[in-house]
Amino acid sequence: MNTPDSHFDNLAEHFADKIYNSPKGQIRLALLQLDLAGLQQREPLQILDAGGGQGHISRWFAEKQHQISLCDTSKPMLEKARQLNEIAGLTNKIQLHHCDIDTFCQSNLDRFDLILCHAVLEWAEKPDLLVNQLIDQLKPGGHLSLMFYNRHSLILRNALRGNLRKVKRGDWSGDGNSLTPHQSLDPEEVYGWLQQNSMQILEKSGIRCFYDYLPLKVKQTYDFEDILELEQNHYRQQPYIHMARYIHVIATRL
Repeated sequence: MNTPDSHFDNLAEHFADKIYNSPKGQIRLALLQLDLAGLQQREPLQILDAGGGQGHISRWFAEKQHQISLCDTSKPMLEKARQLNEIAGLTNKIQLHHCDIDTFCQSNLDRFDLILCHAVLEWAEKPDLLVNQLIDQLKPGGHLSLMFYNRHSLILRNALRGNLRKVKRGDWSGDGNSLTPHQSLDPEEVYGWLQQNSMQILEKSGIRCFYDYLPLKVKQTYDFEDILELEQNHYRQQPYIHMARYIHVIATRL
């Protein structure tokens, strides 16, 4: 198995609070939607949301009549997705699959116009193989939206906090009971995996270039809209992209 099995089963509500109901989660969602707006506005696509959790991005696409297959290993996450899909009236647009990405890819006979894989790669035992699997599920000319946990940001954040010994050890693993990923990823390595599989990178962006570094007093002083504007004004510029907590890449299969 190349993706975590039940890690999120007991963290579903915590995940919703920390990711979707928090400023950092709202920044993440806003920037992803900004990046993906062009694809969302296209004629209906066949989309795979790999490790899609509660389906926030899936519903956003489904509102524009796209057809989505969402797979995830966590039953509580999928149950929450089912409830939210029903409330939104989008049940017929989003098929839920309780399985890991490996299993889905092995059993699926169709190919997709777009694959979404956001904050999953860093939990995989062999992230390079997961990238290969996802690309195999794409139609020629199809797009992959890949967001991953950036090692550069982790090093910088720990250095700023004075965790110099941790930086020296290079020990970034979570404790198994939190939302801290198992591993961080070197962006250049991920870009290499894509290019080795005949993928052309169209866009790179940084998801939360500044927010995670801001002192609490600053976060409390400024309106959320001001901080979001700061992120939007810099998230596609170097060097800020590679300072961000997560990096989002959109690539197309040649």
